[in-house]
Amino acid sequence: MARADKSEKPKEAAEKCLGELLKVHFRSYCEKSTIHCVRYLYDSHLHNLERIIWCVLLIISIALSYFFYLLLSERFVSQKLQTVVHDPQYPVFLVPFPAVGICTDNRINWQKLEAAKEQFLPVNASVELVESFTDLVSRLETLRFGSYLSSLAQLEDDNLEAVSFVNLTELALFLTLRCEDIMVQKSCLWRSSAFDCCEYFVLEKTEFGFCLVFNSEISPRSKAIKQREGRNFYPRHNAKAGQSTGLNFDLLLNESFRRPDSQANNNVYVMIKKTDQLNNVVYSMTQNTETYVTVRPDLTWTDNTTRSIPPERRNCLFADEQGELDSSDSAKKFGKPFQLTNCLNRCHESYLIQFCNCSLPIFFLNNKRVPECDAVSLRCLARHNDIFSYDKRRDEDALFSATKLGMTCSCLVDCYLLDYYTATTTLPLSAFKLPKDPQLTLFRVDVHYQVETTPLYRTSLEFTIIDLIANLGGIFGLCLGASMVSAFELIYYLTVGLAVHLYDNQYYGVLMKHLKVKWASFRGYLRNEVSHLAEIPAVHKDANESQFRHPFKYRKNAW
Repeated sequence: MARADKSEKPKEAAEKCLGELLKVHFRSYCEKSTIHCVRYLYDSHLHNLERIIWCVLLIISIALSYFFYLLLSERFVSQKLQTVVHDPQYPVFLVPFPAVGICTDNRINWQKLEAAKEQFLPVNASVELVESFTDLVSRLETLRFGSYLSSLAQLEDDNLEAVSFVNLTELALFLTLRCEDIMVQKSCLWRSSAFDCCEYFVLEKTEFGFCLVFNSEISPRSKAIKQREGRNFYPRHNAKAGQSTGLNFDLLLNESFRRPDSQANNNVYVMIKKTDQLNNVVYSMTQNTETYVTVRPDLTWTDNTTRSIPPERRNCLFADEQGELDSSDSAKKFGKPFQLTNCLNRCHESYLIQFCNCSLPIFFLNNKRVPECDAVSLRCLARHNDIFSYDKRRDEDALFSATKLGMTCSCLVDCYLLDYYTATTTLPLSAFKLPKDPQLTLFRVDVHYQVETTPLYRTSLEFTIIDLIANLGGIFGLCLGASMVSAFELIYYLTVGLAVHLYDNQYYGVLMKHLKVKWASFRGYLRNEVSHLAEIPAVHKDANESQFRHPFKYRKNAW
């Protein structure tokens, strides 16, 4: 029993020594701590009641700090966005002037019918084939994606199967009204300087069909202009605002361009779009009028702090976040910004492929992965015209009593968003400006900026990680008078400072002895040693007797 008492003393001494050392170390930290209230916990000049008061105040301050931390962390995790005015006087000349498209309601030049027969029909074609071809040409006069005026009943009566060998894109391109047909030469002005209309109004594809477009950079001809004039000068920019400061031109339509009893009218449509955009909404211009098209650019950019938010939440997509397209996709060569801008156009094409199992390069890029629509496919266009004419938002049926079929496209805008808000004003031409020939109709167009400066908006995270750190520093400074140095100080006292304090007081030697005793006891337990045998007097023990328990010895202890 005396040996057992002696074995317990090192353990109790070690524990007592550790407790005392920790107490001394904690008192040393309290005396030197830069956190408010802590130094009063061991102040020998204070009464115990005063220490309790300071301890309660410290606990309240810590609780308040934790409460404010929860509020700040909740605000940070919510990741809300805010849009602010980054520059209220952003000059419009830094923004490219919009591409201006001119589309006639009548999509074909009926005067070219005979030439088209010679171009697309075989020699000595039958009368029935010629009639079917003539019917096909008449159906092309209102061919537009989503607003096709030919009814399914009319197309069912036509023998379209006989002319299914005709390439619709080549036929529409051959018959379309060109710049020489409708533009009034020497009427085109850019910033009050004359230029050759047909050199800069380029024929390009849109969902309205082939249109004449100014200041575009999509077609090969537009790219050639850009290469010739330089990237800094094309697409063109404009610094002035007001009438006659941008683009001016005149159009002259001849009644002979239309088919007799045509469904198309003599109206002309103007399309304002981005320079790399295939399609946008159109605005109608009536004949013998002067139309003022006022454009106001609107620019919003989303900074890189929002990249941590999913694109669906920030409602935009960075160009480098676009997925890689297949090498056979014709849009791949235009680059990712082009794909992002024309996402809606590509979505419309996917619906045409889904319903008609073909694509039509009149409206879309030349997609070689699917067959091209032929004359028979016009019936499919007319059959699903209601669907193709309506872009449907997700979950909008919950807000409308009547459900309408349409195309649902999950397209996100570019995080560098440029929009052109457009307004038109139409005035009738005075009598002396009207053309003398009653077969002719005149359109005068003036496209200009509304203002010389525009607000530049910036969208960013409302509460970033920097804001979180700054607010946390303010909260801890307010409640505890603490700073980052106080945190480092606490960490130091809990790690390096404590280790050095124990080393200086030779605690590690005592600890090693204590661990050796524990290890010896653990090894004995693993070997199943009977500890009480060590307490039997030596005179009663057999020198050769094993110290291991055996089931046939000491039966009272066996099992």
